[in-house]
Amino acid sequence: MKNCVTNVVTTVTLLALTATCVGSSHKEENQVREENLTTPIRIDLTRKGFASFTNSRHPGNKIGYRFFEHSPLVYGAIPQTAEEAGVSKKKSEDAADKFSNRQGVVVYRHPIRKEEGWEKQYWTFHMAPTDDGIDLLWVIETGERGLPLYYGVQQCFRLGGSSNADWRRRIAETPAFSEYDLWESQKDVGSRTSLSWVLRNDEWEALPAIREGVGARTPLGMKIDNARFQMKLPDVIGPYKAVAQDPVYCGLITRTDVEGKWICGIYWEGTSHVTNHHPADCLHAIVNVGNVPAHSKRSIRGKIYWFKGSKNDLLTKWRTDFPEPPPE
Repeated sequence: MKNCVTNVVTTVTLLALTATCVGSSHKEENQVREENLTTPIRIDLTRKGFASFTNSRHPGNKIGYRFFEHSPLVYGAIPQTAEEAGVSKKKSEDAADKFSNRQGVVVYRHPIRKEEGWEKQYWTFHMAPTDDGIDLLWVIETGERGLPLYYGVQQCFRLGGSSNADWRRRIAETPAFSEYDLWESQKDVGSRTSLSWVLRNDEWEALPAIREGVGARTPLGMKIDNARFQMKLPDVIGPYKAVAQDPVYCGLITRTDVEGKWICGIYWEGTSHVTNHHPADCLHAIVNVGNVPAHSKRSIRGKIYWFKGSKNDLLTKWRTDFPEPPPE
């Protein structure tokens, strides 16, 4: 699909840029501010549709991020009013304003044109580096039509290593978290080590150490899929047909290094499914951005984690960052 993208990056100058995206009624105002960052994370938006992250405390690793992949998963009716949908344009705008004042914030703006599989809409991703990762805010603005009850968009958290394709390594080269690199030295398939973890019954469980995609439904995903597929839940999940495993407690999905001393992961509110692998050696979160009436806004919080610590340290941080239980 053809898209027009304007990116914002942090530099050492104070500058304001204005650009208009062809085919979009939005005028994009990009603010680039001088920052003296104290956080270890740096965010780079040099490639269209992707971001790359580095961490000065974990040198030699670069995590990649693709803001969306493939067509959305769609189900249900479009709400008629903001009250019905439980969304607030003012709250979304207030959240974005608050984010814009944070140190080192990077903004990625992306208009979605109406075409097969997509409704016209406008996305703004706010990314604010922190001591343990990146706080995320995703604002969705609808056009003449809203978005239905479920509108699942896949996010891609890329962790490929030196064994990955060259073009992928320009976006992400993360040997500390690459299962494919690890498995190059573990020729016995049955003895391979999984670095990927999810929460089941409030306990960490490893995903199978196989190259084929595997995935799981969150409580929200179970609710949506039971409505979408009333007779029998399909055995695969998402656009890469990941083989469905047992349901998970929430949308938090993580990778550790082999020694379990470093950890990274991703969480979005409204995650319906999580999956692992594909040629990019990545983790996926399918996020419901739907249930938004026409000419409205909805904001969704998320976080990327990357720090020295254990899975239980991550669980403590996640519960602090997102104290509300996952939606049923």
